[in-house]
Amino acid sequence: MAAGLFLSSLGAAAASGSSAQRTTGQVTESALEVPLVSVRCSSSQECVAVGSERFGTTVGAIAATTADGGDNWASTPILTGVKYLNALACPSSRTCIAVGENPAGNDEHGSAIRTQDGGRTWELLTDLPNVGVLSSLSCPIATFCMAVGASPDGGTGVALVSTSSGQHWRRVSLPRGEKSLGLVTCTTRRDCIAVGGGQSGSAGTMIATSNSGFTWQRSQILRGTGPIGIASSSGMACPLPARCFVVGDSTPGDGSPSGYILSTADGGKDWTVGSLPPGATFLNAISCPTAARCVAVGGGIEARGLLDRLILTTADGGQSWISRSVPTAVGGLDGVSCPTASTCVATGFGPSGTSVSGIQPVVAVTSDGGTTWTAVPAGTT
Repeated sequence: MAAGLFLSSLGAAAASGSSAQRTTGQVTESALEVPLVSVRCSSSQECVAVGSERFGTTVGAIAATTADGGDNWASTPILTGVKYLNALACPSSRTCIAVGENPAGNDEHGSAIRTQDGGRTWELLTDLPNVGVLSSLSCPIATFCMAVGASPDGGTGVALVSTSSGQHWRRVSLPRGEKSLGLVTCTTRRDCIAVGGGQSGSAGTMIATSNSGFTWQRSQILRGTGPIGIASSSGMACPLPARCFVVGDSTPGDGSPSGYILSTADGGKDWTVGSLPPGATFLNAISCPTAARCVAVGGGIEARGLLDRLILTTADGGQSWISRSVPTAVGGLDGVSCPTASTCVATGFGPSGTSVSGIQPVVAVTSDGGTTWTAVPAGTT
């Protein structure tokens, strides 16, 4: 049976009443039904990922696992109960939670799924407060997670906290006037930084808490030194409790995107803008296995139809960034996870001449700290 038909038959079985949605089969990444937008690796071989539709396709979302560094994936069918998945966090090799949303008329309603067996089975979490888009989450330990997003109508930022491995959630207060939040990273159960929001809703505004969201402190990029144009932050990593990086892109008046990397050395109170190589456009995700080494990935389709692809590395804590060669099979990368200083797995999409959407899932790996990359399975570079 073809992989697509096999997964579709599993989808019918899941919809018939089983609450557990299981990963099964072993297919190459290009046979997955949607690109993988977020990935977390517990070793150089074992990773959990979630996928979601892109560029107006209407397929849905999946969860997947690999045990061979990304060559082959066991996948759920298209998930029931959740339309879009935006972010994934794994406090242990067995427990992972993913968040997203479901359209509801003109509004959005938050949704979440969880695995407790390393990604083999997933359950829909039903005990969520009435919130809209859930854009990001962070679980520094199994007994504490924070998720952020917006209200159902998109007008107010929200933050949720769970102390039960994602089973139950409660809202925490945000500063008055806080708009939609796009990112969150917690280095401990008390210390979290969230990006987005602010009185204007700009992506250059950050808030930080040192008491699990009970109170927050605002910080902002100094005027005149931040990204130019409409900023959109897409990824964040904190290799140390006080040391964090935020990546994203901004679009000035001429419509050409420009990537940016922001860093803080004081837990989010003050932020500086990093110097990037020429031509850096979309930056979507970042992973920092050590305080000195980070990998940032990106790419996408510009408004003018141009396809951008991007991999940057630093070995000096963000003082300088180097642009790396991207495999030709890669069109853009949305997620990256570096379980060690030398190994990383990045997920995204590549061009396809056979799919209806014109894109297909793609995975790229490195074993030398990001200096060279290979699209998998080998031979597709």
